[in-house]
Amino acid sequence: MVDKMEKFKKIINFFFELLVLKRIPRSGWRNIGIENPDSVAEHVFLTAQIAYILGKMEKINAEKAALIALFHDNDEARVGDANLIMKLYIEKSRAKASSDQIKKLPGQKEIKTMYEEWKKQKTPEAIVARDADWLELAIQAKSYLDSGNKLAKIWIKHAKTQLKTDLAKKLLNIIEKTNMDEWWKEMPEIKEEVKKAQRIK
Repeated sequence: MVDKMEKFKKIINFFFELLVLKRIPRSGWRNIGIENPDSVAEHVFLTAQIAYILGKMEKINAEKAALIALFHDNDEARVGDANLIMKLYIEKSRAKASSDQIKKLPGQKEIKTMYEEWKKQKTPEAIVARDADWLELAIQAKSYLDSGNKLAKIWIKHAKTQLKTDLAKKLLNIIEKTNMDEWWKEMPEIKEEVKKAQRIK
């Protein structure tokens, strides 16, 4: 009974550790003056969904790509979010953090395999997950650009140099040409409301 309780305790502690990701801001955005950047958890949420959609488009195992993306930044609960400069110094500590973090967890072997797959970038699923990571960054940068921060364009250009799949490159080209508010402004009901408002004098 004690062993089972310890196992459950490890699982619950892992969940509380993941909660920390909701409080860790993405550090690179501070370099261009974004005062309240998105959190690591917010980044991971969107990245995993992009990985799933991109995986479907690429006709690979989309669920696996999404799962790799879902776990890819868990180590940041221990080492923080590393921007490009910080990664030069702390990359080795990330691997140790990830390994320590999942010890004795159910699925430990699979999570470790996914983490290694993410790092090695040899499988289609890992490549799609990484492209999703860059696409998420580009989408966030585009939202900052559309909100008036011209320096965010640097991040979009950098993402462009990192993408591997042709579909991700095509999606990024469309991201660049799309306003972040277009999704709701183009809804028929919203367009109708706008027309009504314009008729009122």
